[in-house]
Amino acid sequence: MINKVIKLNDNLINQIAAGEVVDNPSSVIKELIENSIDAKSKTIKIYIENGGKKSILINDDGQGMHEKDLINAFERFATSKIENQKDLENICTLGFRGEALPSIASVSQILIKSKYMDSTGHQLTIEGGMLLNSKPDSIDKGTSILVKNLFYNVPARLKFLKKDSNEYQKILVLFKVFALSNPEIAFSLFNDNKEIYNLPSSNLKSRIVNIFGYDYNDSLIEIDYSQDNYKISGYIGNLSLVKKRRGNQYSFINGRYIISSLINQTIYNSYDSLINRGEFPFYIINISIENSLIDINVHPKKTEIKFKNEMQIQHLVKKSVSKSLKNTLKVIPSMYTPKENFDSQIINLPFDDSANLNNDISDDKINKMFLDNSLKTDNDIKVWQIHNKYLITEISSGLVIIDQHVAHERILYEMAKKSLEGDGINSQKIMFPITLDYSHDDFNSLLEILPYLNRIGFDIREFGINSIIIEGSPPELSNGKEKDVINDILDNYIEHKQLNSSFIDYMAATYSCKAAIKAGDKLDESECINLIDKLFATEHPYYCPHGRPIIINLSINDLDKRFERI
Repeated sequence: MINKVIKLNDNLINQIAAGEVVDNPSSVIKELIENSIDAKSKTIKIYIENGGKKSILINDDGQGMHEKDLINAFERFATSKIENQKDLENICTLGFRGEALPSIASVSQILIKSKYMDSTGHQLTIEGGMLLNSKPDSIDKGTSILVKNLFYNVPARLKFLKKDSNEYQKILVLFKVFALSNPEIAFSLFNDNKEIYNLPSSNLKSRIVNIFGYDYNDSLIEIDYSQDNYKISGYIGNLSLVKKRRGNQYSFINGRYIISSLINQTIYNSYDSLINRGEFPFYIINISIENSLIDINVHPKKTEIKFKNEMQIQHLVKKSVSKSLKNTLKVIPSMYTPKENFDSQIINLPFDDSANLNNDISDDKINKMFLDNSLKTDNDIKVWQIHNKYLITEISSGLVIIDQHVAHERILYEMAKKSLEGDGINSQKIMFPITLDYSHDDFNSLLEILPYLNRIGFDIREFGINSIIIEGSPPELSNGKEKDVINDILDNYIEHKQLNSSFIDYMAATYSCKAAIKAGDKLDESECINLIDKLFATEHPYYCPHGRPIIINLSINDLDKRFERI
């Protein structure tokens, strides 16, 4: 009888494992740098040739290893990071699996030197996972590891590597990740004997400026927020750092770089309509959390993570970022041009640092701001409606043009969000109640979001099997649009099945878009002024919830240039 099940040899096992741990030069560098950081290194130098395919050399001044530990480090599942199950549930190091070094060694040629404190240094030569030589070495301190000819013995893997420039770009991205997560460590990077970065030990802001350029110095907004067992720190960029492409977004959990769509989307949502769709803000955020509340033992690459409480993480991240972003709001000038004897006075609306942006602002308060007796004149600036679509008015510095639809959309959106997050608003009775029928599944989903619909001003109740009756709607919503709004909100909820901040944002945005005045709607002067007053009382008067601009400023200087005065 032929035995079909055989035990694989260790070298073949390591080569198979290398498929999960090592797939290109950057993944090798990642594992080696993590080891250097775990060894308490203060200086780490990386040298690469041919995109890391020919050679990778990493020198550090960390704790180093004894001869025996150095040899054991290349045994599979041998690690100094954990000892038992309890340690696995409370991991404080970047590396812990004991797979990286044997996996790398099985598909490359390695020369490693290490010295632990005052002990004698030692050197190993390994090729294809086989130890070829072991001898003392005169290395001064720490560890030096040279990885040559990656995948030399696995041609099928070698041919899938990209050209040198592409592999180098991956390494460059990785280098920035480690440099940003560990600003206290001095990092150097050399590519084909050319120095690319030489970053001294510093604080995070200095490290950001050293990597991305001095222009970032005045465009960074600090995050420093603590609650319960969480601390959120780092920097986000102001609107000048918003880009049309991804790439400068970094999330860290306890100093470990992670890829999390949850955190990414939460931060994007925090910018609300300050940015357009398809634009990406700059951020570097580090979340400090008890290790027992996360699981990083999800994948060998250790960039994925599971949270025990995703909703709590989402809430805290959004709260911390939103709080910091409030400092970016600017003072809006008065729509009135003061007389000469008023010394170009402007009205400070609730966007200055002293204002509490969380407070509701009544129409009476707004009117008092704009109709202060000291600013009343016989020649108050007028507001004109252009093509029943745009509002134009004069300010002290020039002209302001406002899109009436998106302006009203912004106003209604913020009102709806406050209602959804608060006690709701009263509905307006419908003269002829509307009955809607749904499938069984859709009806059950509708019941789940019914409290939210009622909170933004609908009066809806069950009416027979799989049916509802609408007896009231939000005051601002035109008759006949109730069905469209409810069905759009329902479709979004069915697709995502999440009653989170993103759903609330979508719900408020959908309602506001349907309820807002349209292009073509005629407004009298008092209605135009009232619309502008309410717009300037919102938290974010610059963009609608879908990312479209609301206000365009045309300065006197711009006009003078167009008319060739200057």
